[in-house]
Amino acid sequence: MTGSLAHAGAIDTLTAQQRHAAATRQKNIFIEAGPGTGKTTVSAQRFGVQRFAAEYRHDPRAVVAVSFTRAATYNLRRRVQRLWGTEALAWPHRIVTLDTIMSDLLHDLLREGLVEWPGAKKLWPDGNVKLTVRDSWASCGGTTSTRSIYELGLNGKSLTFKETFATSYANRVPAVNIVPHMLQGICTHDDVRSILQHALTRPDCDTHIRERLGQQIRALVVDEVFDANELDIAIIEAAIAAGVAVTLVGDPWQALYLFRGAKPHVVPDLLTRNSIPTLPLTRSFRWQTEEQTELANNLRNGAGVVLPADLADFDVALALFWKDLWAIGGVLPLAYNSFKGGYEEAAATLLLNHVTRNILDLDATYLGDALTALNIEDRDVVRQLEPALQRVIEKLEPGTPAAIKTAYNELVAVVGAVSARNLRPAHTAHTKRLALLQSRITCPGRPVPGLTTHQAKGGEWDIVGVFLSDNERKVLGAGLSVTQDTHRKIYVATTRARYRTIEVFPAAPPPKKRAARKATKSTTGEECVTDISPRSR
Repeated sequence: MTGSLAHAGAIDTLTAQQRHAAATRQKNIFIEAGPGTGKTTVSAQRFGVQRFAAEYRHDPRAVVAVSFTRAATYNLRRRVQRLWGTEALAWPHRIVTLDTIMSDLLHDLLREGLVEWPGAKKLWPDGNVKLTVRDSWASCGGTTSTRSIYELGLNGKSLTFKETFATSYANRVPAVNIVPHMLQGICTHDDVRSILQHALTRPDCDTHIRERLGQQIRALVVDEVFDANELDIAIIEAAIAAGVAVTLVGDPWQALYLFRGAKPHVVPDLLTRNSIPTLPLTRSFRWQTEEQTELANNLRNGAGVVLPADLADFDVALALFWKDLWAIGGVLPLAYNSFKGGYEEAAATLLLNHVTRNILDLDATYLGDALTALNIEDRDVVRQLEPALQRVIEKLEPGTPAAIKTAYNELVAVVGAVSARNLRPAHTAHTKRLALLQSRITCPGRPVPGLTTHQAKGGEWDIVGVFLSDNERKVLGAGLSVTQDTHRKIYVATTRARYRTIEVFPAAPPPKKRAARKATKSTTGEECVTDISPRSR
């Protein structure tokens, strides 16, 4: 592509396929965009074309783009502003998560009296309903191993709350602790979705939602449509039925969120039912070598692939699970594991974030969840805690088991100064994360970041190291299928590289050419990185 970096994605740099997808006058379209084909650029151009279309100059309705994560919406928002200017997002035009749209629709049902919240008249005597919608219940109380769960429903218009029990124990906030918050107008995004799902079964709510979408939105761009679940599909189809111009963007090979209820297999049916044409983007700008181009083609064609096992320098390590990343030498994972909501886990995540920020200039993946669990609303607290967190790291540096306990006790005191949450006394179950962190700050060389496939989606690097289990290696060698969840995860991991994808193994030597920030001697005589003092930023 030609042009300066600042103008990458400008109309004169687009391929014929990209221009057609961005500017077609077809009302509803599906843009099938594989890795590196310019999905974000085309989505941004499509947004701008619809936003500034001359025939809609006096149409007060919004052009809206949605995705499933805040990171994705942030990236698309920046691209739109760069290509079309800040005026492109003047109200009511916006780029938000699909959860935001769901929250808006529920608020509208509540204000219209089609759904009634318990105690609504006391909560909102003026009728201006304003729920407090949280990402999870972790900020309202600690999790515990319990079977206690709750179910939301509608009895006519009235919201109902039923305590029940799951089949197995898991770390949760017990239902009995949630009820008082619900009665104060507090809920989670999952609750919003659950209520909407029930509301759509009622003809009056279904009709109202469809009409409201048509009244408020004239064009909708849906990013990563293959990550949509049944409710998402229902809202998208309601928008189509209301006459909204809908652009769907995605790649069936990159559908990863089945654990959130994604239904990638129903998207083709959605396209067929609504006679939506497919506009493919086939040229990838990511592949910079014949080797990587051939790998990508073989993966998509279902041909068996064996990744080269190479000790060369790599820029990032990817795996399907966090625990596998901690087994790879020279890698600093951005999380310990999927966040469960415990206070000790949250405190350890603050400490991990201190290390990842100062070595990799990257936030720990679950930093936001950790702050929520500790009920810390001011994100500036993270910066303010840097000196104290650095002292905790210094306690870990001797590299001994005793140092881990000492550091944990110090961390409890640090967190106690900014959070009312009570951390439990030192125990292997609570200190094991600090042991993992200790193994990284006492290892030679400067580590590279480690991410799971889910976190790496949408990213790209020059050389990518991929960890494969024995079963995953067999799957890759036999050829991938777009219908299998594990296969799609492997596909995403192995298509992040511009130049080369290699396989990495547990306890591998650190990548070459990585200079240590500061080398000292550990208790075993190895050269170790110990200086992670906060940089001036």
